[in-house]
Amino acid sequence: MSQEEKSTPPVDVQAILAEVDQAVEDKKAGGFYDPAELRRVEEAALAARSVDDEPGNLMKLHHAKLKEYWEPTGWGVDTHRTGAAGKLILSLKKLIYKVSRFPMSVWLARQARFNDEVVHLITVLLPLVANVRSRLPQAEKRLDELEVSLARTAPRIETLLARLEKMVNEQEAKGEASPGAADEVRKARFQSRGAAYLEFENAHRGQRELIKQRQSVYLPFFAKSVTPQAPLLDLGCGRGEFLEAAKEAGLAARGLELNPEMVAHCQGRGLEVAEGDALDYLSAQPDSSLGGILMAQLIEHLTTDQLHELVSLAALKLADGGHLIAETVNPACLTTLSGAFYLDLTHHKPIHPEAARFLFKGAGLRQVELLYLSPYPEQYRLPESPGEGPTAQALNETVKRLNDLLYSFQDYAVVGRK
Repeated sequence: MSQEEKSTPPVDVQAILAEVDQAVEDKKAGGFYDPAELRRVEEAALAARSVDDEPGNLMKLHHAKLKEYWEPTGWGVDTHRTGAAGKLILSLKKLIYKVSRFPMSVWLARQARFNDEVVHLITVLLPLVANVRSRLPQAEKRLDELEVSLARTAPRIETLLARLEKMVNEQEAKGEASPGAADEVRKARFQSRGAAYLEFENAHRGQRELIKQRQSVYLPFFAKSVTPQAPLLDLGCGRGEFLEAAKEAGLAARGLELNPEMVAHCQGRGLEVAEGDALDYLSAQPDSSLGGILMAQLIEHLTTDQLHELVSLAALKLADGGHLIAETVNPACLTTLSGAFYLDLTHHKPIHPEAARFLFKGAGLRQVELLYLSPYPEQYRLPESPGEGPTAQALNETVKRLNDLLYSFQDYAVVGRK
């Protein structure tokens, strides 16, 4: 350290700031600053501090300002001008203020009452908001505790239901349980997973608007045959995307869903959805009573016997001219098996497009066609060779076949008309 540095006295920052503050206060007292501008600066500084502080403080600041300015005619009189000109302007303002005060109070009486009610309402709400804010941490803590408790309870319920199903099966085999008891337990096990499956759908099915847009491709098939007398039925309607699209298109439609959580979700959106099994529900419907039936992402959940029965029943219940449409994962695109299909634990087995076509024709449906849907984005497909000649051509033909096998259409729909 040099001698010069040793001899330099330390800087007293606090003393300098105190001198600046005192100088500002002296200028305030001497009228150096415009009072209105000074007030605005101080309010802005207070608001800035309040934003960094509790939100309630900022609300209190605005409440205080609202009470200050609530009277629409109380705008007051002042001027920043000085000297003779300032006195003249101030006198004129006072005269205008005095003359206009009474008519303004009459004209703005309704506004004054409105302002008064606003101020009183906020005065009432402030302590309520403060009370709610004070209780939020406790409520959040309780919610966390409930989530932990639920997470610990769910596996216990599944274990107990599994044991119960085993016991009922054994009793049914010995003739000690009523027929169908085991089926009821299995149904209860499925329903107990309802909330988890809805969460799974939200995570992996895709956004509602995207699914709704994709399934809107079926609306033209139902447009001519669906009427209030022969409505559209969406079997396994899930979250209700297609029902919502049908409703917006003016089609009479209702849905059926086995998952009680999804039923509640759809009903909460104002959709007509019942809880039940597709085979049982269809069996109870009069023949030729439905203008159209959609089964989107349903048939892959069924056994072979259930699938045959469902398609046959659906054909019976369709009115003449009505369409039956079944959408499912496309196993002819092999990457869907490593992704979408086996991702869902409730899927039974994939249905080949030609097998679905065969089922529809076997049920007596006409004009059966396949719609290939949800193509893979271009960036997933293998690139072709930019070269020319026999080698490049052979390579590109191979790449095309691989793309068709691996990255073609992720879903398909089979469409049949009665």
